[in-house]
Amino acid sequence: MAGDIKPPHNALAPPQLARALIVIMASAPERAALIGDMEEEFAQQSQRSPHRARAWYWRQTVMSAPYLALKRLRSEQTRRLGVALAATLGAFLLIHYWDIFIARGAARGFAAATGAQTFFLTRSLYLLVQMTGVGVAGGAIAALTFRERDSLARNTLRRLAPAGAIILSPTLFAMIVPADHYDLSFRLLQLALSVPALFIGARIAIWLRERYR
Repeated sequence: MAGDIKPPHNALAPPQLARALIVIMASAPERAALIGDMEEEFAQQSQRSPHRARAWYWRQTVMSAPYLALKRLRSEQTRRLGVALAATLGAFLLIHYWDIFIARGAARGFAAATGAQTFFLTRSLYLLVQMTGVGVAGGAIAALTFRERDSLARNTLRRLAPAGAIILSPTLFAMIVPADHYDLSFRLLQLALSVPALFIGARIAIWLRERYR
């Protein structure tokens, strides 16, 4: 690999921290050539003055850092990562506020209008409305992050599953540290329904994208 380039055994090694920074910042296609050129020049300079060679290597690293960092930020891979993080954060906030203002509001309104004496119907309505929000979040993640050239299974595993683990983390946390009147069985049901709701929402979003593109 490009990051595994090593100087000859008997040669003075370049500063390892500076070299590691280049390996991290440089993209894979240009990493080998850049490190190779720098270490070739470093080897020549180190024959005259090891101290100046190290100073030169660090100077080149510092001078190259802004360009390499900017180029890396503009890369397609970084752009996709940024979109994925933004979609996950947006879905997390969507579910949070959907829960507070829509699902719970619908449950309270239903209880007030019907005078329900038990929690069963109220909680059932809450779950129905809340799973609709989870499905919307799954659809948003799919619309923004799923790649058309990848299969549904690959997109689900690599993009929906990690995002789902993050946006459902409050439910998992509430199961460990109860913070409201909901019992463990209800939280388990909520989590069990959220997983297929995410997938169904994602599947609907992909179907709509294919139908209307």
